[in-house]
Amino acid sequence: MIYLLTGPVHSGKTTFLTQIIRSLREKGFEVGGFLSVPIWNGDERTGYDLYDLSREELIPFIRGDGERSWQKIGPYFFIPDGLERAKNILLRTGATDLLVVDEVGPLELSGQGLWPVLKDVISNCGKDCLLVVRESILGDFLKTLSGFDVKVFHIQDEGIFARMMDEITD
Repeated sequence: MIYLLTGPVHSGKTTFLTQIIRSLREKGFEVGGFLSVPIWNGDERTGYDLYDLSREELIPFIRGDGERSWQKIGPYFFIPDGLERAKNILLRTGATDLLVVDEVGPLELSGQGLWPVLKDVISNCGKDCLLVVRESILGDFLKTLSGFDVKVFHIQDEGIFARMMDEITD
């Protein structure tokens, strides 16, 4: 099953995921994948690091400043080594019960970034996946998932925590 967590940009999806992951681990679930952690310079968001859920380490991933040769989406550049490490995280889902990817964005929607590896992993790994997808691209992203079993949860839905936990742990 592919679970999609959606909502507007900066609506608390990563914070919510942290709570879900903690509760799943308390129930004995092995959770792999990564969270996107914002990097701040004062009040300005300057990029994101990945938090590898299995190895519990931060990996520099996206920055507002970068080299012309780096993949870019909007105001951000993908650090090539960070992108490769993100792909490796996806490939080592091994013993996990749930793969978490925070987030699938416009770059993946265009078939770039993590999408080639992520598509292969969700097609062949045989385990549940929890993907964060921005509300603004949800409709288009759902088209790329035709043929998969998908359940969508909106961050602002009432009772989302309990419903999501019930779905994942059943």
